[in-house]
Amino acid sequence: MRRGSVSVLLATGSISTATALVRAGQIPLRSVAATPESLADGRVWLLATSAILADRPAVASILGFLVVGLAAVRLCGTRAAWLAAATGHVLSALVVYVALGLVRAVEPSAFEHVLNLPDYGTSAVVAAWIGAIAYGVWRHGRRLGAAALVVVSALLGWYFKGSLTVLDAEHAVALACGVGAMRWTPATGLLPRARRLALNHSSVP
Repeated sequence: MRRGSVSVLLATGSISTATALVRAGQIPLRSVAATPESLADGRVWLLATSAILADRPAVASILGFLVVGLAAVRLCGTRAAWLAAATGHVLSALVVYVALGLVRAVEPSAFEHVLNLPDYGTSAVVAAWIGAIAYGVWRHGRRLGAAALVVVSALLGWYFKGSLTVLDAEHAVALACGVGAMRWTPATGLLPRARRLALNHSSVP
């Protein structure tokens, strides 16, 4: 777990540095932020690099990434947490972009206002971590707590985000990716360990 915590700290430092460089104009935003149009142009790598920037408000985004990330590696295990982060960020954007493309194939004028909208930030990663933690809490028998975690997290995200677009549907997909990562990854965190102990205890005659 110490290694997992260190990885979250290193990632937080990298995001803080990259965000500061973009804000200072040292790195062009378009060189790291994805858009639906960039995927159509074949710049697939932007799906990954868009995770190294914090969206506004940057301080709240970075702090949220750090706190939820540390909780995720501790409760879910390092492997599950980072699998959730990777799939949650990349697949959520890919699914939404492809869905937009399919809609536009039927109605070419649909969603034109988001095609060149820079899509970046840590929120999809955080949503995936929330999904992984909530699934672990749910499996541990605390279903009301799991539901409350998702609802409160969504409200906080909406509060800090302010305005939403169709691209924010990525967060629902990321949440599902977090659930999948927690379900299918060999679990090593505190929540799976508590679950195993409870099952072992209940099987004792």
